[in-house]
Amino acid sequence: MGRGAEERIYTVSEVTAQVKEVLETSLPLFWVEGEISNFKHHSSGHMYFTLKDERSTLGCVMFKFKNAKLSFRPKDGAKVLAWGRIKVYEPSGRYQLYVERMKPSGLGALAAAFEALKKKLAAEGLFEEEAKQELPPSPGTVAVVTSPTGAAVRDVIRVVRKRAPSTRIVVVPTPVQGADAAPGIVRAIELVDEWGGADVAIVGRGGGSLEDLWAFNEEVVARAIFAARTPIVSAVGHEVDYTIADFVADARAATPSHAGEHAVPDSTEVARAIRSLDARRVAAMRATLRVHADRLERARRAYAFRLPRELVERLAQRTDDLARRVAGTLRVRLAAEAARLERFASELELANPSHILARGFAAVVALPGLTPVRSVADVAEGGGVRVTLTDGSFDGTVTGVARGSGSPGSRRKK
Repeated sequence: MGRGAEERIYTVSEVTAQVKEVLETSLPLFWVEGEISNFKHHSSGHMYFTLKDERSTLGCVMFKFKNAKLSFRPKDGAKVLAWGRIKVYEPSGRYQLYVERMKPSGLGALAAAFEALKKKLAAEGLFEEEAKQELPPSPGTVAVVTSPTGAAVRDVIRVVRKRAPSTRIVVVPTPVQGADAAPGIVRAIELVDEWGGADVAIVGRGGGSLEDLWAFNEEVVARAIFAARTPIVSAVGHEVDYTIADFVADARAATPSHAGEHAVPDSTEVARAIRSLDARRVAAMRATLRVHADRLERARRAYAFRLPRELVERLAQRTDDLARRVAGTLRVRLAAEAARLERFASELELANPSHILARGFAAVVALPGLTPVRSVADVAEGGGVRVTLTDGSFDGTVTGVARGSGSPGSRRKK
């Protein structure tokens, strides 16, 4: 007996196929808002993650050829808008969102991230003027870190070649938008430093939305600019656009064209300035020559040049008078000094100890320190003394000490 339709038995694959057909045909492309969790950027380049809200989760996949154009770097906790369609992965019977486009959920999140990073780096001193390098006044080589196909590189090359035709321009290509932009910019800056041949580097891109410019708000890019040994001019977007890179760079230009003007001097203006300086130098030399010519003419007409012999004779006579006065003064002073020295010699002779000893006196010092004995208090019984006479000296021992007017015999020396 055959089974009716209500008794039909389906295989698992058939059930999954029907679910797949229903879901994929009934749900068109749509936006989903949620918070990223379990994010994984596979080595294949594909991204796998979950979108969640307060009550549910939704598995998502974003293939490499789709996520290559992302203007930001997804991570756990980020709130995003994902554009895609629901498909069923038949081997596991699991449905998931196949994401084709994705962006941060509202500009408020990006603005908050911008302000948070700006505050953090400012606190670390990355924006301080003292940390910024001076740009060279006349660079020989300019490195341009940007997309090789964008309008920015053409603007920079056009301006630099117009202002300084002899300046060499080296383009260091890098993505400036999407998931690969930030690491690409960092590597390009490092390559410029490793090469060491650039006097200044321009880092930037043309205008765009906040999402388009977001690579220049990444912390890794800011730290690479800060660490660079090559002076860097930031040129991101239009005049009203500001990025973290602008605050960290050694100089900020409103546009890539302005960056070219900022980096190199205008050769026409330099030539004009040189001509102006040369004219001023010639005028100053002429003025100086006129002043000296006037002085020379006044000197030529002076009385001294009209009567030179009289002047020379007067000076010679004055010189002789001064010489005689100096000689007389020296003779008087020398005689006075000689008399003073003679008095000093006589006084020294009178104070000569040898004359005193010759009259029968002796000089006594205590042993062993040779301390002069001026009083009986300077010696003690049993102490040694040395007695010096006019023809020599001898040592002895104090056997007694008499104070005041004791008899001569009471003090004996051996």
